[in-house]
Amino acid sequence: MRVLQLSKFFPPIFGGIETVTWELAEGLQAAGVRVEVLCANQAPRTVRERAPSGYGVVRAGSWGQWLSTSMAPPMVAEMLRRRHAQDIVHVHMPDPMAAAALWTTRPAARIVVHWHSDVVRQRRALALYRPLQDWLLARADAVIATSDAYARASGPLAPWLGKVAVVPIGMSDNRPLACRLRAAEVRQRVRGRHLVFALGRMTYYKGFEVLIEAARQLPDDCAVIIGGHGELLEPYRQLVARSGLSGKVQLPGHIPDDELASYFEACDVFCMPSTLRAEAYGVAMVEAMGVGRPVVASDIIGSGVPWVNQHGRTGLNVPVGDASALASALRRLLADDDWREALGRGARRRYEEEFSAARMTSRVLALYRDLLASS
Repeated sequence: MRVLQLSKFFPPIFGGIETVTWELAEGLQAAGVRVEVLCANQAPRTVRERAPSGYGVVRAGSWGQWLSTSMAPPMVAEMLRRRHAQDIVHVHMPDPMAAAALWTTRPAARIVVHWHSDVVRQRRALALYRPLQDWLLARADAVIATSDAYARASGPLAPWLGKVAVVPIGMSDNRPLACRLRAAEVRQRVRGRHLVFALGRMTYYKGFEVLIEAARQLPDDCAVIIGGHGELLEPYRQLVARSGLSGKVQLPGHIPDDELASYFEACDVFCMPSTLRAEAYGVAMVEAMGVGRPVVASDIIGSGVPWVNQHGRTGLNVPVGDASALASALRRLLADDDWREALGRGARRRYEEEFSAARMTSRVLALYRDLLASS
C-alpha cells in the first residue's frame, strides 16, 4: 500500500495537525505501509529528506503566507509527479494550498480528508477557499473527523456525514528517563509550588488571557506556566506584568520538543482555556492525559474538547471565558490531592482506551483497507 500524507507543515514545525501527521507517518511506516509526506517549506527552496524511520519527506518551496495560507506553488508540481504513484492520498485540512494542489492535479488515488477544524475566523480566506473546500469534500472517498461532537456541529461536513469516520487523535507514550529528570528541574524552577501548565500557539482562540486573569485568584503556593509562541506572546507578557503576576505566571515562549514532555510530567494540572470552536480537539490535553494529569478545560459547544476531557472522569470542564469558574476548578483540584490523583488515573485510562497513537493508526489503516477493497 502506498500512502501520501499531505500536510501544511511537518515537524520539526509542531502544531496539532503536524503532530497528527507525524504520528500517522511513523505508525503507518512501522506497519509496513510505503509512506511519503508532502508539505510546505518555510523557505523558497524545495527540500527532500528521509525520516530516521525511513519514509520520505518533501517540503515544497514557499513564497510565504497570505491569509494564513502557505503559498507553495511547487506543491502542485510535486503532486503532479505523484498523480498515479499513490493508492491513498491523506490530506489534512484546513489547508487551501493542499486543496488547490489536489484540484489542479486530480490524482487517481483514493482521497481521505482528515478534518481537523472548520475555518472559523478567517472569513475573507473562506470566501475564496470555499469552492475548493466544497469540491474536495465532494471528491473525498472518506472524511475523518476527530470526534462525533465536532462532526455533527460542523456546517461544511453536514452534507457529507454519510462518509465521515470518527478517528480520535492519538499520541505516542514514549517518555524517556531524561523526561522525569528534567521534570524535577521544572519543579525546582517554580520553587516546589503546585504547577498548572498550559500549552499552545499564542493566538486569538487559545484563551490564555482567561487563564492569566484566573491566576489572580489562585493561592500563592501555585505557579502557572504557559508555553508556546505566536503573535500574542508579547502582549500576554505585558498583561502578566501589568497585573502584578510576574512571580506567579511564566510565559517561556517556545519549549523545545525534547523538553516538552518534562513540563507535562512536572505539572499537577493541565489547563486548556480555549474560547472558540477553532479549538476542535485539544491535542495537548491528550499529551497530559498520557502522563496521568487531570485537565481543566473550556466547555466549548460543538467542539471535541469536552468530549476528550470527560467532566468528573478525567478532569473538569468550565464555562467558556469565565476566569472565576476556571480559577475555582483549579483551586479545588490543587487543594484535594486524592481527587486530583483519582482524576489523573481516569485521564490515563481514557488515554489507553481511546488516545494512543497505535489505536489511531490501526483505525486509519482499517479505513484505507476498506476503501481499497471497495475500489
